[in-house]
Amino acid sequence: MSHTDIYQQIWESDENQFSVSARNSSGDWEDKNADILLDEQVKASGKPGIDLATRPLFYKVNEDKLFDKKLTYVNFIQLLDNYTIRTLDPEFTPDQEEQEQRDFINLIISTKPIQIALEYINQELGANFSQIQFKAKLQRIWFELYTNYYNGKSTHFASGFEHVFVGEGKFNIRSGNNLDNLGTISGYHSWVKFYLDEQNQRVNFLGYKYDLKGKAGSNNPNVVTLQMLQDVTDMRGNIIAQLFKKKGGFFVGPSPECEIAMATVAYFQSIDGLIRDRQRISINDANYNLVLYRSTNPNGSRGEFIRSFFPIFLGNDGVKEPEMNRPEIVPIDNIIKNDDSVVIVAALPNPEGSDTGGREWVELKNVTNSPINLTGWEMQDKMGRPESLSGTLEPNEVKRFPVRRSSNSSMQMTNKSGLIAVFDNQLQQVATVKYSRANSGEIIQFTN
Repeated sequence: MSHTDIYQQIWESDENQFSVSARNSSGDWEDKNADILLDEQVKASGKPGIDLATRPLFYKVNEDKLFDKKLTYVNFIQLLDNYTIRTLDPEFTPDQEEQEQRDFINLIISTKPIQIALEYINQELGANFSQIQFKAKLQRIWFELYTNYYNGKSTHFASGFEHVFVGEGKFNIRSGNNLDNLGTISGYHSWVKFYLDEQNQRVNFLGYKYDLKGKAGSNNPNVVTLQMLQDVTDMRGNIIAQLFKKKGGFFVGPSPECEIAMATVAYFQSIDGLIRDRQRISINDANYNLVLYRSTNPNGSRGEFIRSFFPIFLGNDGVKEPEMNRPEIVPIDNIIKNDDSVVIVAALPNPEGSDTGGREWVELKNVTNSPINLTGWEMQDKMGRPESLSGTLEPNEVKRFPVRRSSNSSMQMTNKSGLIAVFDNQLQQVATVKYSRANSGEIIQFTN
């Protein structure tokens, strides 16, 4: 079996999955009888104070199915309130919550997605887990609290389950009428959590946020990329913080065991060295970058816990790269975002001769007074194909990074209508520039 085909197999085995329908071009539902009616509406403005989506993202969800005690969703939902949202607050796991974790694992272990994942991990990746051993492993990589180290900073009481399905907030608690402090959300990649928060007016959908050339939305109801605001309240219901997610997303419709199975397979593929942080996969003729981050150790190496898991939608089959034409240099002001801690200085998208073998390159500069560890960082082209970064950028250092074109799914700079983006190890956008054309052998400058 291919190491990417396993995800299609897990998806197809998901007996508890919800059917999903979006609206067609006329505004009607493609399937009004689907379990979920997903209403993506409009593209987000990009600003937290402007809400262009006047309706909820989830127009309808089949709650009879969602709260059916014979399925896994009820046990999953019980786990969602076991965590403090603020990353600075300590986490503890009382006996009752630990029992809820065990109950959830005991429930999903016999489902088809988890069994297919276990069979693949044992037979294709050379593990030898018994059912009992695999349950213990799931408990550890998903629920055990750990300390995550990133760029010289540590996050205590971290949990894979919390980050992926619940989300973590960074914010200062408001006092009096001080409403200016806007926090941020990391993680939060669960359609079930988003629906429940939306129903209880804890989250506000601001619109979709896809980076798909020539298309407004995704034309795929099983995934959403969005901007959102989340309200954090005290015990009296008073808002004490508001969190902004500039760009996030999640699958829509799969059961908890399906998402756990896919992420666990990606985790073991990462342990086995088959993937670094992501891989390109196809599910039902839709293409994704499937992102799996492991925890980070103090020395910057990857740890033994799941840190994050989410899909990036790349489009449906049949999307082709534009043809390469003879180009001219791009204007220096044709910049989307290039003013953060790391900036894109220059690039050679069209070297003389062959484009392969790392002859294409991008120069990055650290504009801060502190070194920046690039472990887990990456560059992407306009199709979302990655080129991993590593090493350290010293203060004010300019360093050249090759674009190796190591596979068809890795970063490739075109000679016409190109884009270069840089993301940190939390997949937050750091810098993005675009160019219209690139002459042979000509270096394009993006900063003066």
